[in-house]
Amino acid sequence: MPAEIYSYMQKYGKDLKEVTLCYLVDKNNKKVLVAMKKRGFGVGKLNGVGGKLKEGETIEQAMLRETKEEITVDLKEYEKAAVIEFYFRNNPADKNMNQRAHVFLAYDWEGEPQETEEMNPLWVESDKIPLDKMWEDDRYWLPGILKGRKIKAAFLFDENQKITERVVEEVDLL
Repeated sequence: MPAEIYSYMQKYGKDLKEVTLCYLVDKNNKKVLVAMKKRGFGVGKLNGVGGKLKEGETIEQAMLRETKEEITVDLKEYEKAAVIEFYFRNNPADKNMNQRAHVFLAYDWEGEPQETEEMNPLWVESDKIPLDKMWEDDRYWLPGILKGRKIKAAFLFDENQKITERVVEEVDLL
């Protein structure tokens, strides 16, 4: 394991903010839903939908709530596909940006994804995901989970939000 990321994991791993990410997958049409972040952390990037847990929420409850809030759909069938830790060198003490994302893929839902104040959803072909418009780390794990792999990963970002070290591994269980 790269030495610096290991050091961050040892120092900050217990204090990571727990967050969720979810990607809707249309298997019949071979498409995945990404969404343009319109405000807050990651503004201007395509990403999955999701966010922070509220007090007393489980990870699953937060994922369901965030999906409803951000693209107005109710998930019916989904699975956990990845756990990814993000560490930032320039992590301000008053605003913890270090986080552990629990990533889900959804296969069935009620409603049509709609634009909200926070996200603008967009269907893309599963084999033509615009990774150049997403966080740099997505290229290392998103295509794999869309092919059915389970992933655990950790990424260390510099002050320009560029990856300096990474660890990505396929696992049997999450």
